[in-house]
Amino acid sequence: MLPRNNLFFIAPFILQVSFLLLCGNHRTAFSADIVSPQSPDAPLSSQVPGSQIDNTGRAKIGLVLSGGGARGFAHIGVLKILEQNHIPIDYIVGTSMGSIIGGLYAIGLTPDEIEQGVSDIAWDKVFDDFAYRKYETFHRKQDDFDFFNIHRIGISEKGLQLSPGLIEGQQIELALDRLAHPGFHIDDYDQFRIPFRAVATNVENGDPFIIKKGNIARAMRASMSIPGALPPITIDDTLLIDGGIADNIPIDVARSMGADIVIVVDVGAPLARKEDIKSSVDITSQLSTIMTRRIANKQLKTLTTDDILITPGEPKIRASGFDKYPELIKAGEQAAIDNLAAIRHLSLSSEKYSDYIETLPRIAKKNPVIDFIEIKNATDLKDAVMQIRIRQKTGEPLDIPQLEEDLSYIYGLDFSSSVVYSLEQRNDKTGLIIYVRDRKWADSYLQFGLSIKSESNIGSFTNINAAYTKHNLNSLAGEFRTSIGLGNEPEINAEIYQPLNIRLDIFVSAKTGINTLIFPDVSSNKIQSIERFHRTYLDLSAGKTFDQTTLFSLGWRHNQGHTVTISGNSLFPDSDFKEGFLYVKLFHDSLDNLSFPTSGFFGGITYRTNKESLGADSNYEQIQLQLSSAGSYKRYTVFSRAIFETTLNEDAPFNALYRRGGFLELSGTFERERAGQHFGLIEAAFYRRLGNITFLPIYTGFSLEAGNAWDDYGDISSRNIDLAGSLFVGADTFIGPLYLAFGLTDDGNSAIYFNLGQTFLGD
Repeated sequence: MLPRNNLFFIAPFILQVSFLLLCGNHRTAFSADIVSPQSPDAPLSSQVPGSQIDNTGRAKIGLVLSGGGARGFAHIGVLKILEQNHIPIDYIVGTSMGSIIGGLYAIGLTPDEIEQGVSDIAWDKVFDDFAYRKYETFHRKQDDFDFFNIHRIGISEKGLQLSPGLIEGQQIELALDRLAHPGFHIDDYDQFRIPFRAVATNVENGDPFIIKKGNIARAMRASMSIPGALPPITIDDTLLIDGGIADNIPIDVARSMGADIVIVVDVGAPLARKEDIKSSVDITSQLSTIMTRRIANKQLKTLTTDDILITPGEPKIRASGFDKYPELIKAGEQAAIDNLAAIRHLSLSSEKYSDYIETLPRIAKKNPVIDFIEIKNATDLKDAVMQIRIRQKTGEPLDIPQLEEDLSYIYGLDFSSSVVYSLEQRNDKTGLIIYVRDRKWADSYLQFGLSIKSESNIGSFTNINAAYTKHNLNSLAGEFRTSIGLGNEPEINAEIYQPLNIRLDIFVSAKTGINTLIFPDVSSNKIQSIERFHRTYLDLSAGKTFDQTTLFSLGWRHNQGHTVTISGNSLFPDSDFKEGFLYVKLFHDSLDNLSFPTSGFFGGITYRTNKESLGADSNYEQIQLQLSSAGSYKRYTVFSRAIFETTLNEDAPFNALYRRGGFLELSGTFERERAGQHFGLIEAAFYRRLGNITFLPIYTGFSLEAGNAWDDYGDISSRNIDLAGSLFVGADTFIGPLYLAFGLTDDGNSAIYFNLGQTFLGD
């Protein structure tokens, strides 16, 4: 599982640098004939056949579709115009995005069907491994509270391992499977409705690698594997990356397939004008474009007067502009119309075009009925763990939305690098084959996080966190985790977490460790002292989760603690304390994001009873209740929260008082300055997303808050409720949420906050 922020859109820069390193002179394509099943992991490679002669005497036409990221949507518009003008296509070759559009057309989808498929994909989420937080297990969602937001570092037999890509590509592969599944049952691309080839790059030597067999979605994924952003794909023991590096306009491949005339659609990025080159990044981008254009231009120089070159416009739309597909499709249509005179030289009459269409095989299976299901599980988990999560029934049509959701839940278990599917024909039966691939580079892993809370009146508190996780202790997802925090609030923790059934929804857990908490003693709005609680704890619990969103647990915990005065006069004469209690918890978490939630609900209630018989200094009972929700309209979000915490008999000792305050908990107050037997808060935060920086969402907003801490029930009244609010600017960075805020209370107290790591739910 990689960071949830969408980092794909920095990939164009990574690709540009990769081009500089990998691009060289145009090379001859590697070839090897392979007989392979249609599985995504099977060999797909190979060499092109020789030229063929049409028995009608008509010249054979090859369509060459270049790579160019989102700019490749223009290919759809070109295809529309070619069909409207009765242009027969005999061969298709595609690179990167060209391989996706070309491959879909080759298996028999119409341009309108391809456009509909493209429009059905949430392109703002497809380049994010965890586009939907709901698919994570409840246990994994807790990582969001620990601020382990930086990329994992895997630990394997080879030592420390970095992820082979910024993202693993799960959402991309599901999107490609959804688009290409009508052709999954065909292994040989020469048997497609129109013979097809996809072009990738052999990362070992930079040569073009021509793919003509195997799972079509897997071939597309290899052809568009942007180096550094997406992991490379292995086919026939060859490590493959984006085909645009070696051969972005593979005219030679189309000719070797038998094309006498080629129609080339070049959607590659244009060279920038000198007035647009203003930084080192711009220069790097320009240099890489020059290199790729040189390779492409060698291919373009082979065009003859009979060939056609179509170059769609829209130069302002970048390769990452996937949300601009309507404009790009229109640009493709317009570019083809601009070349209509040349295109019509290749047109057939209505009668001959109908005859041509009739000769094409109808191979696309758009609603296949599933006869059998197989799961090929490469992880350490039991096969039954996967099987129980697949709801597709045999004897029924393939339900793609349901299947994608099931596969997303399997991926959310956090054991595999990707979970994809294919269709196979065996003895006239259609099988659904599900591939659960192992995450070989991270059988265990390290995570890191950074938390900063800075307040203008009290100073800054900083913690650096690190965790080691071994999550394949057994075939039922047993996990060991240990973490350490260094800084103002040091801690060390260790946990063994063990699910007990194949649904992984019943568990036991054992935790132990040491944690600390800093708080001020405030009188008359002045800090009298700063104190720190130290607790050594042991926690044993068991519970059940429901639908990945809800947790019920009960447990026992014992804390041995003492208080240290950091500055000022000691607040507590007797600094040692003991806590021993039983607890029951019920929590629900369906928020889409903890940093800046835009939808969902978070709620929880905890009851705990401290008993002297369980090792506590005294007997007391406490209840904590929190309800939160978020809703959005376009760029605007409202987040609301209510907290109520109470000690039933108002007899909690000093170490068990509720301590609240700070940003979004009566903004304008000190962090944790309010202390009492009871605490209540009602707040609403309103924020708006600024700009369109996908990998760095920025927000601005304000909050309105009302609440207080009280020692007696009799003090809880409207006269003893403080009002507060804040103005803030924030960003959802790759190391956690970042806030700069100004808070003000109704009695005139104010504070400036700079926080990294805090969420809208607080600690």
